[in-house]
Amino acid sequence: MAISAPLKSGRKFQSLDGLRAIAALLVIFHHLHDYFPILGWPTYYLSRFVQQGWIGVDLFFVLSGFLITGILLDTRAATNYFSGFYARRVLRIFPLYYLVLVGLIATGALLTWRHVSGAAEFARLLPLPQDRWTYFCFLTNWIGLWKAHWDSHFASILAHFWSLAIEEQFYLVWPFMVWLAPRRAVPWIAGTLALVAAVVRGAWAMHFGPYHLVLPISIEIQLATICRLDGLFLGAIGACIFRNPQLLARLRRWLPWIATLFLGAFVAVVTFMVVERDLTTYLIYGSDFRLAHPMEDQILLFSQYGGLSLMAVGFGALVLLAAATEDQRSWMQRLLQSRILAPFGKYSYGMYVYHVPLLGIANLALYSSFHAHTLTQRVLWNCSYIGFIVAASFAISAVSYEFFEKKILRFKRHFEARYPQARHPLFVVHPHPRTESSLSIR
Repeated sequence: MAISAPLKSGRKFQSLDGLRAIAALLVIFHHLHDYFPILGWPTYYLSRFVQQGWIGVDLFFVLSGFLITGILLDTRAATNYFSGFYARRVLRIFPLYYLVLVGLIATGALLTWRHVSGAAEFARLLPLPQDRWTYFCFLTNWIGLWKAHWDSHFASILAHFWSLAIEEQFYLVWPFMVWLAPRRAVPWIAGTLALVAAVVRGAWAMHFGPYHLVLPISIEIQLATICRLDGLFLGAIGACIFRNPQLLARLRRWLPWIATLFLGAFVAVVTFMVVERDLTTYLIYGSDFRLAHPMEDQILLFSQYGGLSLMAVGFGALVLLAAATEDQRSWMQRLLQSRILAPFGKYSYGMYVYHVPLLGIANLALYSSFHAHTLTQRVLWNCSYIGFIVAASFAISAVSYEFFEKKILRFKRHFEARYPQARHPLFVVHPHPRTESSLSIR
């Protein structure tokens, strides 16, 4: 007689660390695209494609949905299911988040109080005082809806915290749904909610129409929690499939095709919109070019009408494929598990949190003070500046992780999943090669 115990949820996926590294680098280069020197049409198109690096956030969402749902499914029977999950999330997210949040706000207040030169410029980099409570409560992404507009101070050096707010809101509700629902119902619930997110986003965008769907309205839709849940729940579906060996075996050979088809469709449409700007404008707005909007508005329009859904499905298949082939030596696994990506994946959370404040402060202290007299000087300076921001983000994140975050993460061992002890004296726990542990008769 054998009784299966829960699958151990602490497995480390090196390939997913590689995807996390790619996501972080995409977002960082997205924020650096303005510094790419434009020397002709090749560099112009390069800058435009780098500008779409915001899709790294969608990859982060899918990864979070996959990993978090996996933990929840594996620990459903734990006596400390809720306390263990939330304690470990708090230890991972809160220390760095609040260190940067409180540190920057306190620095701004101190500089203003001491009347330091440049204090006013630094204060303008921070969120408005009346909005700061939303940062402390992980509600940043709802500012635009509450205020009916995005003011210029939303574009602060903490504005990128909107994605962390969405993830924390997801963490607040999803564990209860996984715990309450039958295990077989979890992927169906996730799929339904992903579909609802896509429908709400599309309906909201259609309500305004292409002529009125411009900043700030387009950003309000883009950052609303209900409109960004499809990535998280497609990742959750992937976690459910990963824990169903029979279903995974049937789908395994289709995953590369699904990822290629959906991500390829997104890239193809964006490429067309970048290369054929005039034709895109005509197709969207008609012959009256006075109604035309910037290319970024057009790409946001596409993302809300279906682009985000394409990415959610494509990234969902990619993440599941990476996890399912973790032990193989394919070209994809060699790339994702390479020594180049591994450290970026390890420090990806810190890089995401630190890079925007670093860029804002560096712009104030360094970039604005440089005056190039020749094109060569400008190109060299911009390329060096891009390299400096990436390298400094990595270095600061590495130091932060090794000397601050890592020490706090040691407390996670006190919140490992705990399971009820077997009551029958003939039952003992011993390792099992597949599930890490199982119950069997002595």
